[in-house]
Amino acid sequence: MSKGWTGPSSTSPRGHPAPINKTGKGQAKLLLQGKVAVVTGSTSGIGRAGAIAFAKEGASVVISGRNKQRGGEVVELIKQQGGKAHFVAADVMELGDIERLVKAAVDAFGRLDIFWHNAGIVGPDDIETISPESYDKMMAVHLKAAVFGVKSALPLMREAGGGAILFTGSVAGLKQSGFSLTYSLAKSGLVMLTRKLAVDLAKDNIRVNCLCPGRVQTGMRSEISEERAQALGITPEEWEKRDKKRIPLGRFVTEQEVADAALFLVSDKASSITGVALPVDGGFLAV
Repeated sequence: MSKGWTGPSSTSPRGHPAPINKTGKGQAKLLLQGKVAVVTGSTSGIGRAGAIAFAKEGASVVISGRNKQRGGEVVELIKQQGGKAHFVAADVMELGDIERLVKAAVDAFGRLDIFWHNAGIVGPDDIETISPESYDKMMAVHLKAAVFGVKSALPLMREAGGGAILFTGSVAGLKQSGFSLTYSLAKSGLVMLTRKLAVDLAKDNIRVNCLCPGRVQTGMRSEISEERAQALGITPEEWEKRDKKRIPLGRFVTEQEVADAALFLVSDKASSITGVALPVDGGFLAV
């Protein structure tokens, strides 16, 4: 009998137990049964939640990031719950690491169906304070890694008969919203990359979409709140209270809500959806 899933993806955002998926006679097939996924930046935050959600739905997942301890913990959690996962220490700023990461999917699980470039960084800068180094780093992590990650994954996806590519963008790529200059540029670039690749790769049965989270309650969000609160001379709690007033739902998005959207976009439930930049933002862009 299956142990069921007791990790972070086993409860809904409201705290209610999520249904445990099982396969068997008369039962529905898991959404990603038999699929193999690579998720960059999956040792924490949105990527971690997404990787666990993918494994829960039957995917074999390659976890990646620079922190070996956290990566090992994610793999162990997935395996304890009956899933399949493999960790590869990788820095997406290094093209050799990206190639090695994609190759690891085939070495460990025999194929590649899903490539999700989720790794990202933030950094305060504007037109007066920007440096060549900060610009290059932001573009390398977000855009260059996305481009060359897809380039590495493409032959394997074609061999598998198709697949799904996903990028983690941001509402900052869709609307001027107070984020740093380079972050906004990089995320808007991912949106256009999504549209371009969606058209170019449709003939290969490869779908390409972009998640655009709004304010998400992550460790990165806490850092942003502290920086902005300090600049205004207020507490982080007061800043977050003000920030939530800009969101129609009145709260930050959870990591699990973004992971659920990612799961939908890479699954066959979204088989006709490609070239989309999907906001997961509590209504932020509607204002």
